Amino acid sequence: MEDTKDGVKWAVSAHVRATYTADGAVLLDINKGICYSLDAVASRLWVTIETTPTGITLKGIVGAVETHFKVSQQELESDTAEWLDKLQRMGLVHRNGVGSSSQAASGGTR
Repeated sequence: MEDTKDGVKWAVSAHVRATYTADGAVLLDINKGICYSLDAVASRLWVTIETTPTGITLKGIVGAVETHFKVSQQELESDTAEWLDKLQRMGLVHRNGVGSSSQAASGGTR
């Protein structure tokens, strides 16, 4: 599969649950029993992914949230891509149905 920004679709991992507060969100990885807190910005990104169960592209995420932030589209796209990669390594999201490719690339196991 060609790994382009337009072709990669991101989705929430099936074992992750979210609850929302005025300040952001809390994610629970039910497999690991670990909670993660998200600030208001990350929470907005998360809900955008969560409400698209079939997956959403990076451009789709950026397009859905860019009017809420006073940063350039390029900066938002770069920061969001970095955030998605981090969440993928943590097992909270996956792309095109595949878990953490970063772990495989670094020799880690799932």
